[in-house]
Amino acid sequence: MLSIRYSDPPETDAEAKVRKDSGGPEPKDNLDITDYVQKLTWSGDSDQAARKLDFTIVYNTPEKDKAFTQLNLKLGGFIYLFYRVDDSQDELNIFQGRIFYRKRATDGYSFDFTCFDDLIYLAKSHIRAVINGTASAAISQVCNEIGIPVGTLPDSLSANVDFICDDKSGTEALRMILDYQQAADKAAGTDTYYLPVCIGGKVNVIKKGELIEGYTASADVNVFSSEHSESIEDMVNRIKAVDDNGTVCQVFTINDDVKHFGMIQQIYKMQPPKDGETVDNAVTAKAKLAQEKDESSLKGTGYIQCITGYAITVQEEQLKGKFYIKSDTHDFENGQHTMSLTLEYMPDKPVQPDIEQKDYAAPVFKSSSNKMKSTRGVSDGSASVDAGLSAGWDAWGGQTMANGREGCAEFVGKCGSYYSPFLAQEAESGIVYCPTMVSDADAAGLLSYDTTDLQKGDVLVYGDDDHVVIYDGQGGYYGNSSSRNVTVHGGDYTEMSGMQVTKVIKASQG
Repeated sequence: MLSIRYSDPPETDAEAKVRKDSGGPEPKDNLDITDYVQKLTWSGDSDQAARKLDFTIVYNTPEKDKAFTQLNLKLGGFIYLFYRVDDSQDELNIFQGRIFYRKRATDGYSFDFTCFDDLIYLAKSHIRAVINGTASAAISQVCNEIGIPVGTLPDSLSANVDFICDDKSGTEALRMILDYQQAADKAAGTDTYYLPVCIGGKVNVIKKGELIEGYTASADVNVFSSEHSESIEDMVNRIKAVDDNGTVCQVFTINDDVKHFGMIQQIYKMQPPKDGETVDNAVTAKAKLAQEKDESSLKGTGYIQCITGYAITVQEEQLKGKFYIKSDTHDFENGQHTMSLTLEYMPDKPVQPDIEQKDYAAPVFKSSSNKMKSTRGVSDGSASVDAGLSAGWDAWGGQTMANGREGCAEFVGKCGSYYSPFLAQEAESGIVYCPTMVSDADAAGLLSYDTTDLQKGDVLVYGDDDHVVIYDGQGGYYGNSSSRNVTVHGGDYTEMSGMQVTKVIKASQG
């Protein structure tokens, strides 16, 4: 049994004055709107953090039906979803969030709404800060930066965290913090994965895969259908670990996977030790290896506890054993509750791959005190575009930037420093933020909004100064790949995850 309640968003002073002057009604608080709801979908996904609630209410206007009592559910209004098995049990608050979207078609008799819990504010808010301390303290730092209260955090979140969060979302920052913790757990002989969840408007962290006791998914009882797939699209079976000079110091390989599937390699930029601390680069590099991925799904009768982050027992034709819930969708309509789950198999005794490690050289670190700037391979911009771009790519091609997946401006400055005095100055000044580079180019008279007149060596700016690459003069680009975490030479500058070129820095001319 479901019930859904609504409260108006807080009034501004101006809104309160207008309401009082006009004699309007008091703001709605804890209004039961259950009888208005036609259908409702409650869902979650481990890749998106925030849980989502979509619902449709019956709606009409006084002009069409004078007897109908109209609801006015406002953007920013609070929505609370409650569930109980029967009248003998207390209600359980399973969702608390705000209305982010609403839609009404005038030729119909319904109103559609989309809500998210408070983790959406982490996803939509970006921060720039040095994140350090224990994983628990770092999570609190990120949440405080965005203004979201912290709930319960496991005592095991004790790994040392230290990185620069440069224009990343709060969700990305939390994921990086939890990756530090996961790597530390692996080094200690455990394999724990953590997820942020929103409970009662506070950020909590849970351990992945806690089993839902007393529930088994079975075709004989509660499963309509199931599917199973296998993929090697995200496989990484070799990691090259390089130091500040680009020297390959260690190589980690899953030889069985290389032999069976072919080699898929990535680069890991080794991190220098800090004062009084040791850094186990081997553990972090091994953590980036990824094997064959299995994915399963099922559709069946709804069970309210089957939500993302937990695990269930499955006894099906294709699926047997313990499965982690990666995403869930619960539909409520016409008195029926159904669900669709995306699952990941969790064996009782995970098989660890045989990883070959080869050590070639001791790593050399030029500086451990300034992550935002490295002058390795930075030139003075005196070469021609052809020669300079070739030399810049030789120096920085196939590398992982100091700023990792956010290293697009860093790469452009360093690679372009060989032929462009402007980019040489940007690199020397440690500019790693796209909007700053664009602003500097504007001040230098090198910024153009003509995206059709492209010359080899020009810097292409995407979106609202979100990403930059160097044009190769033949329709391709040199840039930093966020998905691969390495610099690449791409074949088509228009294929950039849906982003469009909006400006051009004429680095070919200065």
